[in-house]
Order: sequence, then structure tokens, then C-alpha cells
Amino acid sequence: MPTGLVEINKDKEVKFKGYVTAPANGVYPGVLLLHQEFGIDANIRNMAELCAAKGYTVFVPDLFWRDMPGCELNSNKEADLEQAAKLIKNYNIDKGYGDIVSCLQWLRETPQCNGLVTTIGYGLGANLSYLSGLWLDIESSVCYDFQGYGFFQEHDTFIRRPMLIHLCKAIYNNLKDNDKIRYLENINNIKLNVYDNCEKNFTRVSDKKFNEIETLKSQKETFSHILEAFNKPHTHS
Repeated sequence: MPTGLVEINKDKEVKFKGYVTAPANGVYPGVLLLHQEFGIDANIRNMAELCAAKGYTVFVPDLFWRDMPGCELNSNKEADLEQAAKLIKNYNIDKGYGDIVSCLQWLRETPQCNGLVTTIGYGLGANLSYLSGLWLDIESSVCYDFQGYGFFQEHDTFIRRPMLIHLCKAIYNNLKDNDKIRYLENINNIKLNVYDNCEKNFTRVSDKKFNEIETLKSQKETFSHILEAFNKPHTHS
């Protein structure tokens, strides 16, 4: 499978692109990698390549194909942060979830994927990874800087497969202040990691808030989490 952009046919009229990469030859478990509000930039592409190096077929869909296809925003620039905030505000989570369903199907049908898939999401993508773990038939899910964006529900009490959530202390405190942490703590199959000395975007290599030590720690946890899930596959519905 060549590394680079591919075009996905969501239906007869709608097409959007994504970034794909995989080990040189063979069939592997899949990772649906969901980017932050900054688009498919060098940070998320580097994570995709790291996943591929670990032995996974990776697809990164362009979540903003409707409003700003192909965008790559800089999290250190105020104007780009404002643009990212607008993208989040205007993002239709229901349509986005539909995109994830289509991408999951595409990845599973890719010859280089063995049908087992996990999701890893950052920021906005973390919210979609959460929904994927809640509703979709996947092996596991991982969420970085998960904030909820208003779709926490008290009935979200069951997740079928293991979920790992990485939170910087500020986001954890915000969720706690808004009485949302107790929802997470009451849901089965969730492991919550809190990084006391980190700020939002601590895993972004290009960001001034990047924390290399904690990023490596979180990545080790992430790959251990998804490997364990892939080694204990369940029966798909």
C-alpha cells in the first residue's frame, strides 16, 4: 500500500480524502486515526507513520472535508487557533459520526487490513473516537484531550470494548468542575490517564506546549492498550 492521500467514495455524490499508510507487505490490524482541529498536518502524519511502524494499517480521514478540506493549521498561531475554534463550532457531530462509519467500512475492506480496527483520536477526533467506542463494533478506542463538547449523556454507561483516555490536568479539572468526570468514572471498560504537568496539545511535536517525556509515556500506554485488544478479538456483530 503506497503512503499518501486516497479518495473515499462516501456515497454516489460525495467524495473526500484521507491519508493512508501501512507496513510494506502483508495484512495487519487497522487504526482509524482521527485528527485534531488542526487538520491532517505533520503531527498526525507522524503518528500515522509510527502506527504503521508498529505493524498497523492506518487511515486518517479528513474530518473537515465539508468546510475546509485539506487544511493544516498551526497551533502556535493565534489566527489559526481562531480558525480551529470556528471549525469545531461549525462541525456537525452527527455527519462526522456518519463519516467515521463509512471510513471504518473502507478500512476493514482494504486488502491490507485483517478486519480488526481500533480508533485513536486527538481533540475533536477524540470525541469521535469516544463515540466510536460507545456505538461501533471496534476492538478498542483511544482518546487524547477528550473534552466532550456537550455530548456527554448520563445513559452512556456501557462501552463494549476497552477505551483509554489521556487527559492533561487542565481538561481533567474542567470536566470535573462541570460534573462530567463522574460519568467517565462510572462507565465500564474505561481507563483514564491524567498528566499533571501537561497542557492541551502536549503530544503535538510542533506545539510550544509539547512534552516529550509525557508524550512517549502516553504512546507506550496507547500501543500496549491496542495490542492487548487486538490479541483478544471479539465476535463482530
